Amino acid sequence: MPTQNSNNHTAAFARRGIVIASLLAMPFLNGDESVELDPFIVGATRTERAADTLGVSADRLVGSEIEKGMVRDLRHALFNVNGVYAPSDEALASTSEIMIRGNSGSRVLSIVDGAKTNSSIFSAGRFMAGASGFNLDSVEVIRGAQSTLYGSSAIGGVILLETRRGRGTPSYAVTAEAGSFNSYLAALQGQGESGELDFSFHLASQESDNERLDNEGKMKSYSFRFDYDVSDNTTIGVVSRGEFTDYSNPVGDLTPPPSVRVQSDTAVMSAYVETINNEWTQKLTLSLLDEYYRQTGSLYIGDASNLSMDWQNAIDISESTRLVAGSTWELQEGNDNSFPESEGENWALFAQAEVAASESVNLVVGARYDDYEFAGSKSTLRANGSWMLPSKTKLRAAVGSAFRAPNFFRLFSTSGFALGNPNLKPEESESWEFGFDHYFNDGKAQFGLTYFRNDIENLVVWIPTTGWDGTYANRDIAENYGVEAYANFQVNDIWNASIAYTWTESESTNVEFDSTARVAGVPRHQVSITNDLWIDEKWSAGVGINYVLGRESFGSADIDDYVLARAYGRYRLSDDVSLTARIENALDEDYTVSYSRYSGRVPARGFGAFGGLEWRF
Repeated sequence: MPTQNSNNHTAAFARRGIVIASLLAMPFLNGDESVELDPFIVGATRTERAADTLGVSADRLVGSEIEKGMVRDLRHALFNVNGVYAPSDEALASTSEIMIRGNSGSRVLSIVDGAKTNSSIFSAGRFMAGASGFNLDSVEVIRGAQSTLYGSSAIGGVILLETRRGRGTPSYAVTAEAGSFNSYLAALQGQGESGELDFSFHLASQESDNERLDNEGKMKSYSFRFDYDVSDNTTIGVVSRGEFTDYSNPVGDLTPPPSVRVQSDTAVMSAYVETINNEWTQKLTLSLLDEYYRQTGSLYIGDASNLSMDWQNAIDISESTRLVAGSTWELQEGNDNSFPESEGENWALFAQAEVAASESVNLVVGARYDDYEFAGSKSTLRANGSWMLPSKTKLRAAVGSAFRAPNFFRLFSTSGFALGNPNLKPEESESWEFGFDHYFNDGKAQFGLTYFRNDIENLVVWIPTTGWDGTYANRDIAENYGVEAYANFQVNDIWNASIAYTWTESESTNVEFDSTARVAGVPRHQVSITNDLWIDEKWSAGVGINYVLGRESFGSADIDDYVLARAYGRYRLSDDVSLTARIENALDEDYTVSYSRYSGRVPARGFGAFGGLEWRF
């Protein structure tokens, strides 16, 4: 790995000092604008609930705030959420995974507008790892075991993305941007109401040479949503999002040219009908995921789809009790180079009771039964509760079980290097957490702390057979535990600030040899600091810093710690036109994304500056 001389260390220290000094200076700026965030979260119970009544750890990122922050890659926003690690080399169109509480992306469920994006081939859910920040209503992160609500893969938690529903007078926006690495972006968005029809959409195209040799990336994305009120109590709708990428991946610094070419096409579409009859709300959702992936070099082609139907009923039995119940059916299809087209049906029944035991105590209990054609059946349970004390301190605790069904590759692959095992069973986990949230200054500020633990059994691992060949088996166990702490402040009318800290211990045990090691790539410590300012009616700005410490590669070798900073600013020339600027990796940190003794070091993209124009009409 490269070393730096003392002058480079001094320069890096000076750059960090400048950013930190700017943070300290921010309280002395003045202005009049403020932002009110939506306090409701849906994903924690599958019903709309106020955040201060939840017994689980959950966060909601508001789409308008993501857009104000000029987040072009959703991973930048998720990096600031407690318990979430979204590593990336910062290159446009590169791939990554999103971890929650030390759990890899294949143990984190991603749902886009009701469609699960963890597929029978790509069990880590490739869609979310490169999702666009345009035309979003919200992104919710629910931590801990959530299989009782959502089924397989929800061991570490669930990420739910929802496309914006159009509101008000129709409006449109054009975004154009250019900058470092010969990069450009062009996007068109629209949203509004026309009679009983609500609509929104976006189209975006991005290209960049990125920083490394033969490292070009291209990304195109779209979304649209239509909602129509058929009557006072019935609404129908259709929504779709797609991401299409083409990326030249140099892999590690030990990998000779040419670069590996990676092409990925992913699209989701959902249609729903929702009826509200007094205390009974029904929602029927039909969704489709279609995903294609092609990689050159050691040629790999994968093709997968999910077709699912979800029927949910929410009944207010009394003023204090709500019952949520329903069923899910899913058809998974997929194939790659090593096995032909395969398909399997899965179905589930679930039920949950939400009980307001008093004005200050809320309880949730639930159960689910899943039946997988190839992995067998699995039952999961969950319970959580919260107690709001007179001091405005909310105590909360949660316990639950979860599972991950094996994907088709591990079941059916005919490759000698990774021979499938049709006898694989689901991975199983149990998790629990307890913590508190304290609210003060009329809800304009809050802080909280959570201790969590997650134990996993029957881990599916690769078992060597002869030479380079191997197969898969349920063998190992793993445990993840740690602490999440946060503080959010609306310091004054113009300044919102937050800080989040996560300590994670993530270990797996080889049962055959009784040896335990830390999970590769999971940081032991993460710190996130964000500041958003609305200086006056013309100027707005923001600064974010992420500290990542204590990572290890495969083989338990330490990977360098790093500081990742970004800044953005917007100046309104008029009511319709604004100038924008953003800086990514503002400290020009030369850090290692991952390391392998075979392919070498994968470095991150360096300092990047981008400027643009926004036109709203």
